[in-house]
Amino acid sequence: MIKVLIVDDSAVVQELFTEMFGREGDFEVVGCAGNRDEALQKVRELRPDVVTMDVNLPGCDGFSVTRMIMEECPVPIVIVSAFYSSQDAELGFRLLDTGALAFHDKPAYGSPDFHDSMKEIIMSVRLMSEVRVVRRKSRFRHSSRESGKVAPARTAFSGNTRKVVCIGASTGGPQAVKQVLMDIPVGFSAPVIIVQHMSCGFTQGMVNWLRENTGHDIMIAKAGDVFKPGVVYFAPEGYHLEISATRTAVLSEDPPMNGIRPSVSSLFASAARNLGRACVGVLLTGMGRDGAAELLEIRKMGGHTIAQDEETSIVFGMPGEAVKIGGAVSVLPLDRIGPEITKIVYSGAGE
Repeated sequence: MIKVLIVDDSAVVQELFTEMFGREGDFEVVGCAGNRDEALQKVRELRPDVVTMDVNLPGCDGFSVTRMIMEECPVPIVIVSAFYSSQDAELGFRLLDTGALAFHDKPAYGSPDFHDSMKEIIMSVRLMSEVRVVRRKSRFRHSSRESGKVAPARTAFSGNTRKVVCIGASTGGPQAVKQVLMDIPVGFSAPVIIVQHMSCGFTQGMVNWLRENTGHDIMIAKAGDVFKPGVVYFAPEGYHLEISATRTAVLSEDPPMNGIRPSVSSLFASAARNLGRACVGVLLTGMGRDGAAELLEIRKMGGHTIAQDEETSIVFGMPGEAVKIGGAVSVLPLDRIGPEITKIVYSGAGE
């Protein structure tokens, strides 16, 4: 049984979540807490496997509670709170810097998508309960690190390259993408194109958060954009993003691939077809198999392919599938992926 602690100041939400998790055969709600002190006490006493955390608590916010828990009694934390704007979404991503593993918009009971949203939350909590977390004490002792900002790689490169970097990620992806971008130089000599599976309404917040924390020029791709070196492009919500033979952005509302739109498979397939040896394909942590077969296609066309390893992946689904079918030239821990991309791009290998 997965022991879950629900932290929310609403008794109605506590009761609702207790019922929804209770319907699952593998969950046990061991307690509920409505404020900071209760949350800390129950984490210490009940030793849950995972905590769901609301951002807005009486006299305190989710940042403080998450920091305290990660300092004293590290446990996987999934933020479930109401986000109404891109600024709120950015707040959710900042919570990842405090030690939370994932966050979800709190569904309104009675809304048409309530049950689908709850299924997504329950699946996320189930997955995150298995993640090994570590004490974050040293991180939070220095006020300059409170926002999660770390100086990004700044070494510029003056050479020319024809490479294009294509990255796919899902569950656990925002943290992984942030790490990779931190480890490649600002003013990078290749375009970076990213498909991140993300709930609607959160992509702009992720872009803002990554721009602030990595120093890169980051934008959401628009139809017809010419992919430029030194710029990071994200697929927009609800559209597949592909790269054309002329290295421009192509958006489509074609049916979902692997149940998802935008899909990594769509981007990687176009990259294999139109870039060949000039593509560096990277598949990061995520559930399912989106992009795995197409990463193999990139490899077959002479591109260099990288998969995140199992040890550092929050979910070794997508990269694991790629490894299983031989799609990855390199299987690397997260902290080596950025340097490997940099080496490949700057060496001009395969051009």
